[in-house]
Amino acid sequence: IGNATGQLFRFFQECKEQDYVLYYNPTGKRVQVCRVISGPLRRDFELDDETDIWLYRRVEYPVPAIPILDFYGTLKGKLLGPRMSFWDMGDVFATVDQLVRGEMPNVVAAPDAELQSAYQQLQTLVLRRAEALNERDWEWLVVDYLKAQGASIDERRVGKNHPIIDAEARFDHGELGEEMWRVQVKRYQGGLVDWPEIENDYRNAGDARFCYVSVFGFTQQAWQKADAEGIRLLEGADFLRFLLSGKVRPQLMEKLRFPMWTS
Repeated sequence: IGNATGQLFRFFQECKEQDYVLYYNPTGKRVQVCRVISGPLRRDFELDDETDIWLYRRVEYPVPAIPILDFYGTLKGKLLGPRMSFWDMGDVFATVDQLVRGEMPNVVAAPDAELQSAYQQLQTLVLRRAEALNERDWEWLVVDYLKAQGASIDERRVGKNHPIIDAEARFDHGELGEEMWRVQVKRYQGGLVDWPEIENDYRNAGDARFCYVSVFGFTQQAWQKADAEGIRLLEGADFLRFLLSGKVRPQLMEKLRFPMWTS
């Protein structure tokens, strides 16, 4: 009781207007960013209200929830590390503020306009190279991407051995247990994947989480329906940061003709 009371007191006293509050939704694997827009408020005493919240603040949601796989790395460690129910993430306000404004903190750190322009051109070239890979290459690229996020994958079972699922990825959450993702990869040259095809594969994905990769993107209906069903959609542009990280297997690096980074 004393610990819970202390947490409420900290939230009531320390959290200020225009502060950011971040929380992770493990079910949706997304990070939500809120901005505090009110001072401390107390709930009205209503006998018919069963809500067990007495101290609160109003918030707004400046950006849609961010998939944890795409969340900025430095903040990800702070958010997922051991913590109490309410805690101070340290001097990261400026970084969160950049994310809210749609900026990339690692690029903003070097704000020279010419450098940013060159970086955007590099992203375009990298994406074009990646789109030229065949479907089998993309299966291995997705495998490398998921393994870089901490997944365990049996590479002997990747690809055409299964009619529906191209890869199975297990994420270990320690005491919280494992989470299974089943992944389908499609590369239709210049073509968008529509919802009926996703739905058909989803029905055969079993009880695991489902991730669908379409190199050239999805229709608007596919985005809307997949979001409602909790299906994770990834397209070519989602792999840009990973491609630039140099963590792709050497065989793909050779096909992409990227410079070989060494540590």
